[in-house]
This record gives sequence, C-alpha cells and structure tokens, in this order.
Amino acid sequence: MLKRTSILMAAGAAMAFAGAAPATAGFYDGKDVTVIVNAGAGGGLTRTGRLFTTHMKKHLGKDTNMVIKNIAGGGGVKGMNFLVEKAKKDGLTILWGTPNAMAKLLGLPGVRYDPKTLNIIGAGSTTYVSLIRADVGGGLKNRADLLKLNKPLIIGGRSTTDGLGIFARLPMDVLGVKYRYVPGYNAQPKLNAAMRAKEIQSLTTGHPGYHAFYKDTILKSGEALALYYHSPMNASGEPARLPLYDAAIKNFLDFYKEAHGGKEPSGQMWEAYKWFATYAVHPFGIYAPPGVDAAKVGELRTAFANTVKDPAFVAAYSKRLRAKPNFLIGKDAEYLVKNYDNISADGKAGLKKLTARKKK
Repeated sequence: MLKRTSILMAAGAAMAFAGAAPATAGFYDGKDVTVIVNAGAGGGLTRTGRLFTTHMKKHLGKDTNMVIKNIAGGGGVKGMNFLVEKAKKDGLTILWGTPNAMAKLLGLPGVRYDPKTLNIIGAGSTTYVSLIRADVGGGLKNRADLLKLNKPLIIGGRSTTDGLGIFARLPMDVLGVKYRYVPGYNAQPKLNAAMRAKEIQSLTTGHPGYHAFYKDTILKSGEALALYYHSPMNASGEPARLPLYDAAIKNFLDFYKEAHGGKEPSGQMWEAYKWFATYAVHPFGIYAPPGVDAAKVGELRTAFANTVKDPAFVAAYSKRLRAKPNFLIGKDAEYLVKNYDNISADGKAGLKKLTARKKK
C-alpha cells in the first residue's frame, strides 16, 4: 500500500508539474520591436509611448524589448509614411501615435498611405487645453475678453495639420477671433519657451503636456491662462465633460455658449470642429503596417488589452497623465480608421479652409 501510494503521489506531482509548464513560445518572445513615434523626442507623445511600451513588452512576450524611434514631421505624416512604405511587414515595427486621417481626407501633399489599410491595435483618447498669454490686449480680465481683442492673436504650433495646431486655431475660427499662425515648434519645451519670450501669444497642448510643461510654470506664475479644453465627442455631438481642470476651465462648447448667451455654434468651422473632436482625439494609438498577418495582429491586440488592465500600468498612467486610461482596443477602435471619411460637406469645406491658410 505504501509503495502504491508513493507511485500515485509521484504521478500526481508529475501531472501538476506538466500542468504548470509554460505554453509554447510566442512569436514575440526574445524579439526587439521598433516602435515609431511620429512626433518629436521631447514631447508628450514620446513620454506616453515610453510609458505604455514599458508595460506592454511584459505582456507581449518573454524577454521582449520595445525600442522607441522618433520620426517627426508633417503632423505625424512622415512617421506614418515610413511605417507603411519602409517598415517590414513582420510585426516587428509598429507605430505609437496618430494616423492623421485628416491629411488623407483632404488630400494634403505628402500623404502616401490610406488609414483604412492600417492594422489598428488600440487607441487612447485624451483632452487638449488651449492657453493664452495673460497680457494680451493690455491684459485679460477674464477669459471672455478673448472675443474683444482688436489685433490678430499670434498662435504657435507644430504644423498646419497636427492635432495641437488644429485645436489651437479651429476654436478661434469658430469664435471669430482673428489670428496669425506660426508653425515650426516641434516640441512642447520649444512652445513653452516661445510663450515666455512673447514670440507667440497662444498655443494648445495635450493633457500630458499641460501637466508636464505648463501647469506649474507659466500658468502657476500667471503669465498665461488656460482658456478652455477639448474632449472627445459622441455621435450626438456632445463632448465629454471631464473633471480634470479647475472649474473655471470649461469645455470649448460650454465656453462658446457662455460667451454667446447660450447660443449654439454653427457653420463650416463648427462642423469641422465636431469631426475633429470625434476622429482626432485618440493620439495614443498603436498601429501595425498593412500586410502584417492576422496572428501577429492578434498577439499585439491581446498584449495591448492586457496592458490597459494591468494595475501597474493603470497606476503609472494615472500618476503621469493625471487621468485614468481610456482606450479602445482592436475591433472597437477600427472605426477611427475605417470611418474617418464620414464627414459633412460643410465640415470638409471648413477643414480645407483651415489647412489652406497661408503661412506668414
């Protein structure tokens, strides 16, 4: 009996050991994955990319490494062109950033890809905040004084087609505020310095940049004011109203209505704004190039999903960005690239008018 018991115990132990054995190695085990960030090295997009990939590599494979490669230019177009045209279709080169669907929508020069062909792994939304120097027009007594300016506002940004540049100018067009746009500031540190040097008077930053470069610098010192914020819109055209900022900093729609006695905005530029707030507020996306096989796309999506619910990532993301992560994954995110051309004629005309503005 003792001998039989010993044999059974040994067999049970062997079965338990077999059950605990690791699964067959995945494709990404031990691999180096290049992660293109289609923005400058000093900005918030790179910071969030490093944060996300630091956690994602643990879920992608054993001893997997993810290496950031910055390719800035054209509001993200240069990096996306590289992903589609030059990156190998082996699943080892992906992109963290934005597809800049507006550039393709409007047929802007330099765009050599169609967002509909991309493999979207997942995408996270953010908010944007528009800032203005407090001494504009002899001094702003309140934010609504923006509408009383008698000289064109000097707005700085990266380019004419990126999200920050669009959200810096498009609200001014909706409000009827005259301005002159100065692109070419490729990262938030340069925009911050330009505001302090009075080279520019207004800019827009993403939520990470707001905390990293402005909240405790020119906003704290009183050199600048946060005018309003921009957040994702739903299918009914209602924006997400988020408790992320001081009560005085309102969503742009609420700012407009308050400044116009409750009147709703309308016209080409408002239609353009609604499209942009629906399809261009998810800058934290991961994309694989066309041609990557479905199995590898599936592994990337699974790792993305596991990262988003990883408590360590959630804690690190919330601490860094001062907001909880809000991500669409896989199929749920596909409308961002598949339906990007869902825009009214007025909205498209407004975007064309905005991007056709001559540089000075």
